[in-house]
Amino acid sequence: MNGLLFACVLATSGSGSEKVEPLGWMRPVWNEAGGQLEIAARAYEPVDGGPRVWLVGVIHIGEPAYYDAVELLLTESDRTVFESVLPTGGLPPGGADDVERAEQTEVTADLLAGMLAGSQASDWNGAIASLAADGPRMVGIARTLDRDGWGRPWVLTRVDHGSTRQLVSFGADGCPGGEGVSADIMVEILATKPDLADGGLQRTMAESLGLVFQLDELPYGNMSWTPGDMSIDEVGAAFEARGERIEDLTDLLSEKGLVGGLVRGIFGMIPTLDAFFGGRVVDTIRVVLIETLGNESAINGALSMQGPAFKEVLIDLRNERAMQITDSEIATNDELKSIAVLYGAGHLSGLAELLAERGDYTMVDERWIPAMHFKINDSPLSRGEVDLLRGFAGRVSQLGAR
Repeated sequence: MNGLLFACVLATSGSGSEKVEPLGWMRPVWNEAGGQLEIAARAYEPVDGGPRVWLVGVIHIGEPAYYDAVELLLTESDRTVFESVLPTGGLPPGGADDVERAEQTEVTADLLAGMLAGSQASDWNGAIASLAADGPRMVGIARTLDRDGWGRPWVLTRVDHGSTRQLVSFGADGCPGGEGVSADIMVEILATKPDLADGGLQRTMAESLGLVFQLDELPYGNMSWTPGDMSIDEVGAAFEARGERIEDLTDLLSEKGLVGGLVRGIFGMIPTLDAFFGGRVVDTIRVVLIETLGNESAINGALSMQGPAFKEVLIDLRNERAMQITDSEIATNDELKSIAVLYGAGHLSGLAELLAERGDYTMVDERWIPAMHFKINDSPLSRGEVDLLRGFAGRVSQLGAR
C-alpha cells in the first residue's frame, strides 16, 4: 500500500468523500499572530420534526483545550454515538441459531473477562464501575455487552468458593449444567488487570509534538455515549473480501512489525531533535500539519492512493454502521431531542450525505473548534520560513490531490 503511513495517520482527519462537498470540515486559519487548524461541528434538524443531529468532527491528536471544547459541545446532546473500532467479541452476541449464539457468547465472554480483570465485584454493575476507573473507553463498549447470545444477563460467580471470579452464561436453556448448546459457558476473570492503554502510533505522535491523544481526553465512559463502529473482525473480513490485508494497517498503527517499529523510532526521536535544533523541529511539523490537514483534497488523494478498498472499508462501511446505530438510538428513544455523531473528520462528508438520504434536514448551527495552534512570536521559525513551509505543504497537497 503506497503512502500507507500518510493515509492511515492523517486521512482519518481529512475528507473521505469522492463527491464534491461544498462544506468542508477542516480548515487552516492564518493571520499575523500565526495559524490554527479548525475542525467543524454542524447541527441538522429534520424539516418534518425529530431529534437534532450533530455531526462533530474530531482528530486523534490535538491540544487539551480542543478536547475540552468538544466535550462541552457534546453535553448539548442527549446521546453521543462515537467512533471506535471494536475488539474481537465487541459486538453484542447473537446469531441465527443456538450454535452461533453459543460461539459468539464465548468470544464475547473472553473479551469481557479481560476487560473486567482484577475486579472483585459480585455483580455486573459493580464490575462495570470497577472498569470505569481504569478504562473509560472500554466501559462504553462493555456496557453494550451486558447480555449473552440469548439475551440473558451474565452471572458472576466465584471459582471453587475462592477469590477468583467467573463470568457465566447458562447456555441455550438458561439453566445450570447441560450439554451441547445448553452447556454452561464459563470464563475466568483474570486476576491481574492488563494495561488497557491503546493508541499506538497516534499516541506516540501526540507525545512527540507536545499534544494529547483523543482517547485520553474525552469521556468515553459516559453513560450516554454509545459505540457506533464495526468490529476489527468485520473490518478484516471486508479487507480480505477485497483482496487486501488488514495486517499492514494494524501493524503500523500498533507500532508492530518493521515499518511500525521504524515509525515509532522516528517519532520517538522528535523531542531530542527538537531540543538540539532549538524547537524548530516540532514547530516545523505543526506548521505542515495545520496546512496539510486543512486541505481536504490532499487527504482525499492520500486515500485514493490506496485503491478503492481502503476508502470503502475504513470510511464508507464504517459510516454506514455509525448511521445505523444513530437510527437505532433515535427509533428506540421517543424522548430524544438531540444526538451527536462523533467521528474522525474524514468521515463527516460521507455521514452528511447519509443523513441527507434519511430525510430533508436543515443545518441550524455550525461551530469551528481550534484543534492546534502555531504562534509565530513563540517560535524560533521566522515568518519567511513559515511562508516557505506553507508553500511546500501546499505543493505537496496539490500533488496528493491529483
